[in-house]
Amino acid sequence: MRIAICDDQKNERQKMIEALHLVINHFSTDEFDNGSALLKSHAKNPYDLIILDILMPGMNGMDTAASLRKNDSKTPIIFMSTSAEFGVQSYRVLAFDYLLKPIDQEQLKGCMKRLFSQTEKKKQSLTITYKGTRIDILLSNIQYLESNLRKVIFTLSENTEIEVIGKLTDFEPYLLEHGFCRCHKSYLVNIEHIDRINDDLFYLTSGKTVKISRAYLQSAKKAYFEYIFSVKV
Repeated sequence: MRIAICDDQKNERQKMIEALHLVINHFSTDEFDNGSALLKSHAKNPYDLIILDILMPGMNGMDTAASLRKNDSKTPIIFMSTSAEFGVQSYRVLAFDYLLKPIDQEQLKGCMKRLFSQTEKKKQSLTITYKGTRIDILLSNIQYLESNLRKVIFTLSENTEIEVIGKLTDFEPYLLEHGFCRCHKSYLVNIEHIDRINDDLFYLTSGKTVKISRAYLQSAKKAYFEYIFSVKV
């Protein structure tokens, strides 16, 4: 794994490297003291993970992430900061996590565990019967499932749809264990595809919205924020 660490303070970069050595193996790091240099390097040879300080002179961490997201929506970004005040802004640039300094080893360990789990999820699939043929769908390609009478509609990446005979409960136990949440009696949504939450709606990265019912509001919010930030709300 190639990791980029961007912080204008060299001692903070070194602390992060030391913390990483305590929780993961087999990785290399490139250090940057400004966002511009990081972006140039990533454009030439993309990193597997970017760890980015928020408060930096010149181009700050949030601006750096916003610039990166114009062409790259996939590379995980972990923010680190002495303040929690930018937490809400961080998910607008699809941040994977937000860690407070000084970095807590157990928090970092949990973050990396989730990251590796999500990477593994991209290889996992669900087998369904579609028009008489059994097919495998990658979980990472499913945006959400919608129940419609005796049918379940899978909305996939690129907003394509597949309709199968069945109920949400046929798929719910497996999907809840792999990054999905129940937000309505008619919907199961893939948290990986959620861009943001606003009142009773999930806004997906595709531009679609998924309704959150009152009965599932608290549990859906809890699942979403735990997945994004590893905190309880």
